[in-house]
Amino acid sequence: MTRLVTLMILAGTMVAVQIAGAQEAAPLQAEWELVTEHAQFGPRDTAEPFIFDRRMWLSNGYYHGNVLYPDLWVAEPGAVNWRCVLEHTPYWPYAEMVVYEGKIYAIKGDVWTSTDGEHWEQILAETPFGVRGYGEVVVHDGKIWQIGGSDIWTTTDGVNWTQVAADLPYGGRSGSIILSFDGKLWLMAGSVNVPNDPPEAGYETITTYNDVWCSEDGVTWERVLEHAPWAERKWVVGEVYRGRMFIIGGYDNRHEANFGDVWWTTDGVNWHELPTPEGYAGRHEVTPYVFDGSLWIVAGNTWPVVNDVWRITIAEE
Repeated sequence: MTRLVTLMILAGTMVAVQIAGAQEAAPLQAEWELVTEHAQFGPRDTAEPFIFDRRMWLSNGYYHGNVLYPDLWVAEPGAVNWRCVLEHTPYWPYAEMVVYEGKIYAIKGDVWTSTDGEHWEQILAETPFGVRGYGEVVVHDGKIWQIGGSDIWTTTDGVNWTQVAADLPYGGRSGSIILSFDGKLWLMAGSVNVPNDPPEAGYETITTYNDVWCSEDGVTWERVLEHAPWAERKWVVGEVYRGRMFIIGGYDNRHEANFGDVWWTTDGVNWHELPTPEGYAGRHEVTPYVFDGSLWIVAGNTWPVVNDVWRITIAEE
């Protein structure tokens, strides 16, 4: 495997990163750019991303001491400047955000919709699956899917929900990656509320994983990889970009640390690490986007939480 990393990076500059994976016919070229070290929104993690009206939006987020940011921000072109759209959002804290058929949906204990990001309407007072700490929402196969714990629900209007499956084989996961890729749903990593043996050093009541699961219908799941080359983790995020699934950082519960790595795959089985530049700190619960031809990594918890904006660009093939 060949690697070339330029180590010096400043805001507004780019570095080239080259990596050749064992399964790749040619090296994967990636440019990292630190767009801004301090965006206008406060430092945070667990903020929810969505793309709407050809712009990146950032909703809510966590600050140290279980302090919640209840706000909503939108990025101006270039993502250097961010504008506060709402200081107080009406929907549940840490609501999962998704864009579906021209509307923004905020889904948690209830469901709200908006057609502009500023004006919101509650369309469901109580979701049938309740409040999930780390449930994930994704658009797949023409529906909105809510995946969290050990069951799955779908909807096409945000009001009427159908339980697709329960007691799934990967157990009551939280802090996992959920993606729609190559016509399948994918679940990777995360944790269950069962102590490991021996207990992990961080939260001793949980067990973290580095496995990969996929399903064509949400009912039947196949574990395609029990142990990926990246370590067990939770509070990890992922995106689909340039025909690949990417995972970004996460929390290392075994060693009470943050991961600073980025990995990618085209099939869920063969994984390759994308080198990160000097100056990029390990972090969990970042806010990711795929927008304007790039993969964006925004904010996250590096201990402390931060409000920087990074951009990774890979040329189209």
